[in-house]
Amino acid sequence: MTPPESTPHLEPAPAAADEPSRQFEELSRIGQQATLVGDFRRALTFYRRAHDVAVLADDPERIDRAHLNLSMVRVQLGERKLGEEGLREILLRTGDLRVGFTAAYNLASSLRQRGRHDRAMSYARRAMDRAQALEAADLIAGCHNLIGNILLNQSYLDEALTAYHTALGLRRSNAPESLFSIAILEENIGYCLLLKGQLSEGIERILRALELAGEVGDRRCRTECQQDLCYGYLLLERYDEALARGKLALDEALDAGYADISENCHYLLGELGTRTDDLALRDQHFERLQRLHPELPFLRDFLCSVDVTSIITLRR
Repeated sequence: MTPPESTPHLEPAPAAADEPSRQFEELSRIGQQATLVGDFRRALTFYRRAHDVAVLADDPERIDRAHLNLSMVRVQLGERKLGEEGLREILLRTGDLRVGFTAAYNLASSLRQRGRHDRAMSYARRAMDRAQALEAADLIAGCHNLIGNILLNQSYLDEALTAYHTALGLRRSNAPESLFSIAILEENIGYCLLLKGQLSEGIERILRALELAGEVGDRRCRTECQQDLCYGYLLLERYDEALARGKLALDEALDAGYADISENCHYLLGELGTRTDDLALRDQHFERLQRLHPELPFLRDFLCSVDVTSIITLRR
């Protein structure tokens, strides 16, 4: 699954003195607002417009800022290779710590999602170095969360929890401004607890995250919470609750374009069909996965023969 990383965007610069600068900052502000609530397609539209304004104005600093914002959204949308384009060059040439932070952070996020965990950790450390040099608690917290995600993907669950709790402590010191990030962290902690077998505690944390995400209007986080609750209730064999949560998550994911979550939901709902002897439900979702992965011609038959919860990861 993509983003539980808190998505770092470069903040609008103060006192834009001319019309192209004002246009750029306003478009970037709208893109940032859309990013916070998980509307990545809208964010991409406005960040593209900001990039066009910067190019027309021949403003190298704002071109880099727009490029980094576009990169962040493309990674969130699953366009990882496209999101990585140009980031290494920006990181090598920039003397701006915040620009360098964002380039390294975006690279780490994309590489993590592509399964290149050692490289992802290397760039996450480089992002952390710049965040610490800036003495920016919000950026440091974001790095701890990202490092937690990488550790979770590597199955270092205790270490991941430590990183998440460190980030949560930093975020809580800046509440309510950090409620978006606190919701993401609560959800990450809850999912990690599910993986550790602490199902009731994990579900409690995810329900807390769902409430917070509803308060701040973060659709992406809400959808991830519903997905995680489907998984947790499935593990508890509370199948009616799992089915309800899974259907909610799938509907939201399809409507919002969260391809990673919709794919996860097909796995979970197909497994629910297997466990409840609802063969129509099983076939509906496993056949959808087969169509998504024609390169794996026996995927459907394989999924019908295994416990999907033993092989799926919701953090990709």
